[in-house]
Amino acid sequence: MRSYFSVLALLALSTVSLAQAGGQPRSVITAPINESQRVVLSGNTTPAALEPAYDRGPVADTLYYDHLLLVLKRSPESEARLIKLIDEMHDTHSPNFHHWLTPQQLGEQFGAVPQDRAILENWLQSHGFTINRVYNNGLLVDFAGTAAQIRETLHTEIHNLVLPNGEHHIANMSDPEIPAALAPAVEGVATLHDFGPRPRLIQRGPVSYNSATNNWQPHFNIAFQGQTFHVVAPYDFNTIYNVLPLWKRGFTGKGVTIALVEVSNLLHTSDWHSFRKTFGLDNFKAGNFKQIYPNCTNPKQNGAEDEAALDVEWASVAAPDANIELSACGNSHGVSGLDLAILNLLDLEPPDIISDSYGLCETITGQTEVALENREAQIATALGTTFFIAQGDTGADECSPVEGFLSYLGINSGDNTASAYAVDVGGTDFMAQYNQDVNNVPVSKYWRAKNNPRTKASARSYIPEIPWNDGCTSELVYTDPILSGGTYTQSWGASGFCDTKLGKSAFFKYSVSGSGGPSTCFTGKPSIPGVVSGTCKGNAKPSYQTGVPGIPDDGERDQPDLSLFAANGLWGSFLVECMSDKNEGGASCTADNDALLEGGGGTSFASPAMAGIQALIDQKNGRQGNANYVYYALAANQFATQGASACNASQTNGALPASSCVFNDVQLGDMDIPCGQGSHTNAYDCFGNGTKIIGELSTSTSSSQPAYPATVGYDLATGLGSVNATNLFDAWPAASN
Repeated sequence: MRSYFSVLALLALSTVSLAQAGGQPRSVITAPINESQRVVLSGNTTPAALEPAYDRGPVADTLYYDHLLLVLKRSPESEARLIKLIDEMHDTHSPNFHHWLTPQQLGEQFGAVPQDRAILENWLQSHGFTINRVYNNGLLVDFAGTAAQIRETLHTEIHNLVLPNGEHHIANMSDPEIPAALAPAVEGVATLHDFGPRPRLIQRGPVSYNSATNNWQPHFNIAFQGQTFHVVAPYDFNTIYNVLPLWKRGFTGKGVTIALVEVSNLLHTSDWHSFRKTFGLDNFKAGNFKQIYPNCTNPKQNGAEDEAALDVEWASVAAPDANIELSACGNSHGVSGLDLAILNLLDLEPPDIISDSYGLCETITGQTEVALENREAQIATALGTTFFIAQGDTGADECSPVEGFLSYLGINSGDNTASAYAVDVGGTDFMAQYNQDVNNVPVSKYWRAKNNPRTKASARSYIPEIPWNDGCTSELVYTDPILSGGTYTQSWGASGFCDTKLGKSAFFKYSVSGSGGPSTCFTGKPSIPGVVSGTCKGNAKPSYQTGVPGIPDDGERDQPDLSLFAANGLWGSFLVECMSDKNEGGASCTADNDALLEGGGGTSFASPAMAGIQALIDQKNGRQGNANYVYYALAANQFATQGASACNASQTNGALPASSCVFNDVQLGDMDIPCGQGSHTNAYDCFGNGTKIIGELSTSTSSSQPAYPATVGYDLATGLGSVNATNLFDAWPAASN
């Protein structure tokens, strides 16, 4: 077998000069395979595997991984050529503008060469693995095998783990190793553990609409008794973000396909139709909804149905005539169903737009999975697909649990959102209640007293926005005397709001906030498990992320790109969905004037909602690839022509941004979250905390520097801000060729 590998390697060597001369991929495997000469695929052991107390011993040798992904590398020359081509695809002056590739063309021009793939496939098969498929993009091999084969081939054991909260997992206990000869062609194996991405939503519970009073009635208490809630229904959203004028002009998403990638399907597909009927969208007949399982196993319902329901419903809120696809695959031991849903969809029938509402953080996910997620978004971009990703719901620590614990791992970036090829959508809240509490601007300026019986909407106009932040560390929370119950000048320490009984209550204590921040560990390996340290290095700042005041001069991929409303009720507003599967925590979803739905928030709502707005642009202009090239260019022009004050979306006198603004620039508030040691030895990037005292996540541990405030222009709390959909549509550059 080794002699066969040697022949293949020599064959690869003979083609190198030809590949370089023609600008085609070249072979990078240039030496015979020697199993005793190995390299470590560093940064691919999840932190939980390094905790001896969690270890419950090896799994059975026969444990079968039905999907493992061997992620391949391009040659440096091929990678540089593709990056250059993608830039040209988004340059209106280039002959390559919007000349998208097919999956087959991508593989032929930029994938690993057939000789290298043959060597790798034969190497896997020589160790007993089965090859499931090789993707058209030429950079992924799906294979299957047992835990014993993994141990023998990759030199790491798979163990059972039990976490303190009772969760059961399996994971590799050390970084895998491969023969050194293969290293130039191999990024790694995704993945050998089952710590998958988490949905970006915060459930609150059922909410009903009372037809007698034309008002909403939450069945749960959010903050204080007697608070009036203004639920954001679809027509509210489309009023606030100025979508309705585009509908009148005939732009409703007709002919555009939006795919929502999921790990669960809907038991009752009628929920999508009920949602539309309940909120007055059923007059739009051109679009359709279907569930697909692209070359994969139907996951059925598995605890993630709530996420799937809100994604497909909110994707059609701004684009009611778009075609909505729920693309779902089942999880395997080694590969998230999300990865399979994305990769198979792109390989078979790439949609116009993808929205992904799941994620984790770079230091827990592992380097190969981070690289795979970046590759997924890059593939989508090269095919012309716009890839939206929910930024996250836990502030600047995207490793932080949403409920039950304080942040203690420090500032951590999202794994998939760190890609330069995805549009990251963060979360805002409305400022109306704050302005009424502090500045005597009545909420009635923005909301009618009763809802429209047909659409259930009551919004009058755009509503001033702030970053979504429920935590006791939010400056707007602790300085609002009504919400905080007193007058506080700081959140942290013994005299801060977080250390009061109210600040420590269930509502304010947890890390619930829109997310953002620079990429922190896109490559490298933490020296402290889960903490940005060691050789960690963030992803480089993409070429389009420039020209807007406020963009940090940090050389890093900064997140999010823009934001939409994603709050879950602290300041009086939240979102609704229809999910009637009671086995998954749903409520009976009725499409009449007494609708009973689920209420909540999260950037899971914001990402598909922005995908719907983009669908209106695509209806006129066709597929757009990475929309960030245009978003940042339009934002730069806005600040150059209108200045910093005209588009201020957070004015304390209640005024609105100028009617000509494309982006509503959120300039007040922050997304800082509470942190502390709790039962842990240390709390990183945490200022003002003690063993029992809550601190604030800070870029400094010697002074209060909250991570992160909203500022003029771009900021790490809300990116470019939210959008005026009609102005965005009208400012979009027309194709010139």
